[in-house]
Amino acid sequence: MNILRQVGVWLVRVLAVFGGLFLVLVLVGLVGLVLLNRGPQIADNSVLEIKLAGDLPEKANSDLLSGLLGSDTLTLKDLLGDLKKAAKDNRIKAVLLRIDGAALGWAQTEELRDALVALRKSGKPVTGYAELMNERLYYLALAFDRFYMPPGGIFEMNGLVNSTSHYPGLFAKLGIGVQYFRYGKYKSQSGESLGRVAFSEPVKEMINANLSEQFETFVAAVAAGRRIPVTEVRGLVDASGLSAEWALSHRLIDGVAYWDEVESQLKKQTGSDPDKNLQTVSATDYTRVAPASVGLAVGANKVGLIVAQGLIVSGNGGSPNPLSDGPTQGSEPLIKALREAGRRDEIKAVVLRVDSPGGAGIGCDLVRREVEKLRAKKPVIVSMGDSAASGGYWISMDATAIVAQPSTQTGSIGIWSVVPNLQKLYSNLALTPETFKRGAHADELIGLRPLSPSEAQGYDERLLFEYRRFVSLAAQGRHKPVADLEKIAQGRTWLGRRAQQLGLVDRLGGLDTALALAADKAKLSPDSVTFEPIDQESSPLASLLGQDALRLILRTLGIEQTVRQMAPTTGFDLLFKERLFPLASPEKFD
Repeated sequence: MNILRQVGVWLVRVLAVFGGLFLVLVLVGLVGLVLLNRGPQIADNSVLEIKLAGDLPEKANSDLLSGLLGSDTLTLKDLLGDLKKAAKDNRIKAVLLRIDGAALGWAQTEELRDALVALRKSGKPVTGYAELMNERLYYLALAFDRFYMPPGGIFEMNGLVNSTSHYPGLFAKLGIGVQYFRYGKYKSQSGESLGRVAFSEPVKEMINANLSEQFETFVAAVAAGRRIPVTEVRGLVDASGLSAEWALSHRLIDGVAYWDEVESQLKKQTGSDPDKNLQTVSATDYTRVAPASVGLAVGANKVGLIVAQGLIVSGNGGSPNPLSDGPTQGSEPLIKALREAGRRDEIKAVVLRVDSPGGAGIGCDLVRREVEKLRAKKPVIVSMGDSAASGGYWISMDATAIVAQPSTQTGSIGIWSVVPNLQKLYSNLALTPETFKRGAHADELIGLRPLSPSEAQGYDERLLFEYRRFVSLAAQGRHKPVADLEKIAQGRTWLGRRAQQLGLVDRLGGLDTALALAADKAKLSPDSVTFEPIDQESSPLASLLGQDALRLILRTLGIEQTVRQMAPTTGFDLLFKERLFPLASPEKFD
């Protein structure tokens, strides 16, 4: 009894402590909500400071702790919204972009570049500063009024390259055999890197065609942006000076200066006190400024925004993509969001933002079916990011309309698969597997032996069936005869401009274009609509208090960074999530 009494006392104390803590959290949360409603305090003559480092995701992190705490991750949509507000906000006198190893794709760069050009039309100057430049970042920098680099800065403008290593030779040395299957003669750079010792001629043709198209776009942009003849730009690319000083001597940048010198220029530009720090507001803080507070019209009609980012797989997704550093996109969260958009009467149309290099057929088709069903109720517009090819195109092709950037990788209507054979590896390692089976082919895909000729034929026939189904569904979604669609399928990845000419894409543009098109299809005025993000995942605590309020509570308690730093080490984002080898993925080039 004494033990039970002690346990009871201990439980009462624990409950009292946690009850008190919960009360503190609620009180701090209420204060936080009041502060959040006020938004950040922006001083006059401020500079909107945008730091571009690493990826610029289409959506914030969705791992367990990020879902609980919310995320300070700046998304592309956030940044586009910041630039629109800055154009109207009289407190913002200029915009500064500090670029530090940003990993933007070509299509993302185009969308951000267009937004900066629109901002400059409002009279707000845009200044850029970077220690290191490459072609994609310079493509963005062409939208700046002034662009500076420090002495000794590295300016890489030596052309575009696409380099791929083929793995079958390595596999053979390790004792791993591969049997490669594919349908679509252009399918694909990633598939052939795993399944062939060298590229087939059609895949070489595709890589070269897309590389040439992207290079021509880049050269034309440099020529127009810096007012240099195209022939001279080509000569500068081949000269490859590689230094900031060389770039300045050829009028490619506006100055070589240390940061403090650029800061002094910005102070003069904004009329700030030269003896005080430059008054800046970060892009992440500025996202909390309400659009209406700076005079931007906020439409009463809602257009749902759903983001599909990463390799598309069945289930919940989230685990790392084995062919890239990004996460996978599960079909279930997308289906949940699409169904919610269909149920909500205030959602007049939906924009599905797709940034996906491919996926596994079943998960993709489940999402495609949900898009098809939703389209019968209200318009569904797909807005393509850097890539919406293969599985990314599969989930897009039944939309009411498709919008892509000129450099979006799209199409890749084809399929591939590699079946490994570990028999020799096991022998080399002196591993002796013993297999018991019921059914003649029960062990055909466990990797301990090669497929027999009849099994390989059956597997190949299955892929052919899936390829024909992909083509047929694409023809249905794009309202084309199957024979016509087949000619532009074949697993070929097209850049957005060419994809539009071929009828795989309806319009060129970004999220704004997709929003306007959604309004048009819903028979609404473009000024009467605004995005309503539809959460794919949420946590009970974040839903109760709001993610911003929860972040502010942790910040007030002084533990926000501590909790955030726990995320990579807890492994929570790897629990309960599947890994699935992709059937398809398009090529990448830099």
